[in-house]
Parts: sequence; C-alpha cells; structure tokens
Amino acid sequence: MAFEATGTAEALLAGRVLFALVLGYLAFGNLQDLSGTIAYAESKGAPAPRLMVPVTSLTLLAGGVAILVGAYPALGALAVVGFLIGVTPVMHDFWNETGMERENQQFHFLKNAGLAAGAVVFLSLASTPWPYALGVGLW
Repeated sequence: MAFEATGTAEALLAGRVLFALVLGYLAFGNLQDLSGTIAYAESKGAPAPRLMVPVTSLTLLAGGVAILVGAYPALGALAVVGFLIGVTPVMHDFWNETGMERENQQFHFLKNAGLAAGAVVFLSLASTPWPYALGVGLW
C-alpha cells in the first residue's frame, strides 16, 4: 500500500501525531502522579505495581514516540498493544463496579480498546514506508 492519493500522507501524519499525543498524555499523567498511580494499581491488585507502573508507563510513551517518528513502528505498536492488553482488564474492570464508578471504568476500558485498535492499524501499516517518518524499522 502506498500513500500516493492526495492527502493520505498528511492524514497518516495527523493520525500519528494525535495518537502519540494521547499516549503521551496518559503516560505523563501516570508518571507525574506516580505515588497515586501506584496506590491505584495496588488497590486493583496489579502485580508489582511499584515496578510495573513506571515501566509500563515508559513503555507506553516509547511506543507512542516510535509511531510518531516512524522509527521501529511495529515495535512501538506492539508495545502499545501489549500495555493496553495487560493493563486494561486489571485497571478498568467495570464488570466489578456499580453505579457511576461502573460507567467511569467502562469508559476507560472502551477508550483503551479504541487505542489498542489504533495501534493494531499502525502495526498493519508498519511494513509500508511511511511518509514524513524516519523510516527505520524491522522490515
């Protein structure tokens, strides 16, 4: 697949920028309030939260940067998908909640599902040269 039709290169770039901004916002939010994020992860029974919260937040950030700049985008997309698959059912288990907390957790669960879908799309495009990208990758 080539990005030769009018506007497709710019559309892909805009999508990469917006996607990376959202991931960066989420990752920086976790890291800025590290003690609060760790406490929340502990309350959800997440494994080794003192280690995993910073590691997974940095993984999310690195995945977003890789997609943004087009350097190893397949690895970046896999990092994002791995983060979201691992974190989402543990941290946003809406089925165990009631009332407004159920709605809040369901919103975050679905947001993460949408982000995972976007990462899968970027993964599917990783073998195609991206315009406006560094162009470094595994294939």
